[in-house]
Amino acid sequence: MLSNSIHSIFQQFNKLTKHLRLWEKNSKTIIYGAGNIGQDVYRVLKNNGIDVIGFLDQKVTQICYWEGVPIINPHNHQLSFDKIKKINVIVAIHNRDVEIPPIINMLKSLGFEHIITLIEFYDEFGKEMGERFWLTSRIDYLPFQSVIEEAFDIWEDEASKNLYKSILEFRLTGEYNILPKPNMGHQYFPLDLPEWKKPVRFIDCGAFAGDTLSCLIKNDIPIESIAAFEPDQENFKKLSNFVSNNLNKLKNTALWPCGVYSSTCQMHFTSGKGEASLLTTKGNSVIQCLSLDEVIPDFAPNLIKMDIEGAEYEALLGARNIIT
Repeated sequence: MLSNSIHSIFQQFNKLTKHLRLWEKNSKTIIYGAGNIGQDVYRVLKNNGIDVIGFLDQKVTQICYWEGVPIINPHNHQLSFDKIKKINVIVAIHNRDVEIPPIINMLKSLGFEHIITLIEFYDEFGKEMGERFWLTSRIDYLPFQSVIEEAFDIWEDEASKNLYKSILEFRLTGEYNILPKPNMGHQYFPLDLPEWKKPVRFIDCGAFAGDTLSCLIKNDIPIESIAAFEPDQENFKKLSNFVSNNLNKLKNTALWPCGVYSSTCQMHFTSGKGEASLLTTKGNSVIQCLSLDEVIPDFAPNLIKMDIEGAEYEALLGARNIIT
């Protein structure tokens, strides 16, 4: 039966769309966070003629500059911006390891009143910011309302249904406090699922810097063989160093500086964004992609992990024979 709770979330959002906060383009703007996202936000605002007068970042110890714009620590420096209550402050953080509500509370304590999260920012500038995990204009969900509602009934257990509902409500309202506290166990080795067959013959697609391989070691999981794929050059260097430093535990490990896809081909890739690097039509580089069926047809894995920023479907098509 179609969930009334999911339907009611969309009804509330439809009312909200009439009152989505309009961008105050005449106000000066400060960006909280001077990392990759903050720099992208700055470029988008600059292209739209919006004045950015500074960055706030708690990691800096003394005032510094990026493209001539000052970066200051909000705790260590006296903020002297005029009419602080009218300044737009964009929280340019989208990181699973950073809690957003405490940042918002801190900014409010400094006197800022017009605080904009990335969820709100994407309502107006999503197309210019480009794909970044699940971030998009919230209006983009509306054409898929019926599919999203139907998907609710696919989940069989209450925990999954509640999580699905909470994530949807969070994405449409932008209220971070709606999300439940995360389970701090490792995502690939959950305690509430049967253990993987051991020793593992592991294919790691999107191996990053070796974080999942590190968890194999920490959990004392016996390893028979590993094939790891990571197309981002900086990530691959870190991955290679990690494996080199753990050769006694990571037996029979082969590393591939390539992406994983439905066929062996070359594709555009946005690199240099750490975990957020991904295949895209407007990437800043071209990478080699491989089909698992074509390059390691006889590997015979008993565990395949894919964390490849939206390319999972194509990669699964390229692994049909291995999975079968």
